[in-house]
Amino acid sequence: MKLTTIIISLLILMFTTGCIYKIPVQQGNVLIQDDVDQIKPGMSKRQIAIILGTPAIADSFNQNRWDYINTFKLKGKVEEIKRLTLYFEDDKLVKTEGNYFPEKNSETIIE
Repeated sequence: MKLTTIIISLLILMFTTGCIYKIPVQQGNVLIQDDVDQIKPGMSKRQIAIILGTPAIADSFNQNRWDYINTFKLKGKVEEIKRLTLYFEDDKLVKTEGNYFPEKNSETIIE
C-alpha cells in the first residue's frame, strides 16, 4: 500500500510539473495606429506626449530621442519586439523610425 502511494505520487508529480501554464505578457508602450498617424512633422514633444504618452525609455544623455518599445512574451519566450523611435531638433519632430507598424515604411525622414 505504501509503495503504491509513493508511485502514484511520483507519477502525479511528473505529469503536473510539465503542465505549468505561463500567461502571455505584454510590456511597454501599446500604441494604436490611429494615434501614430496623428504624428506630424514639426510637432512638439508635448504634443506627441499628449497623443502617444511618455516613451518607455528616456535617455538622459540624449533628450532629442524618444523610444516607444513593446514586447510580447508567450510561454516565457519573447515572441515580438516592436519599436518606434522619434528624433527631435529644437523640440520639434524631425525623424521617425522603427518596426511598430511594419505595413508602413520602416523609416520615415521628416523634413
